[in-house]
Amino acid sequence: MGILERVEALSGRPVEFKPDSSLTLQATLQIARNGATSHVLRYRPSNEPLDYWVAYQAGYALRLFELAPDERMDFAGTGAGASGVEVLLKTGQPLTEADRSILPNFAQMTVHWALMNLRSYAIGMRIDQWMADVHPGLRDVQETGIDFLQQENLQLLSKRVGNLGIPVPLLAPVGAYALFADRLLGKSLYAIPHRAAGVLESGKELLAISDSIPSDPAHDRDLVDAWATAIGMTGWYTWVPLQP
Repeated sequence: MGILERVEALSGRPVEFKPDSSLTLQATLQIARNGATSHVLRYRPSNEPLDYWVAYQAGYALRLFELAPDERMDFAGTGAGASGVEVLLKTGQPLTEADRSILPNFAQMTVHWALMNLRSYAIGMRIDQWMADVHPGLRDVQETGIDFLQQENLQLLSKRVGNLGIPVPLLAPVGAYALFADRLLGKSLYAIPHRAAGVLESGKELLAISDSIPSDPAHDRDLVDAWATAIGMTGWYTWVPLQP
């Protein structure tokens, strides 16, 4: 049975494909709820390697639907992260009046990004490992997709708006993913820029946490929570029961 067929069998709903040129992500899978008759997988129309992005998104759905219904949870921000980001941004660097004027908006943007990365990389590394172990035929497209993500992440290391940049602790998931990608693909290239940016040690800590927690879906929340504790994001999000 194929990956999408497994999603459909476990969830009892089909997967519908929709090209979407407005997406900022490569692809996203909207789980059917509130009476929807199908899951919707949106993707960029000229998006390669599409097979990898589809398998990756399907991996999240599989891990969700492999859980008992009362264990399926949504991940939602609490609104508490912005003040934490502002503290990080004010610490150890002088801010101009212009910086202070954009600080609230930059903090909100950073919180949104950090929460997305916290969950997506913690669980996504599990998905990439599963893909490599169970679907080796996807190896070529997986390597292409991982390389694309790594190149995209490099831009985050030097992203600046005025004097404001993403706080180093919040870059730890990106560093962990670079280390993981090197290990998975037998490379040693991806981690190098993260060392220069000062995020490699915290990335190593997150990767060690990942390695210490069982990799089955029942422990996904434990993994995300452990990462959040390590990088100071506890209380920035909550788990709420998935509404079908």
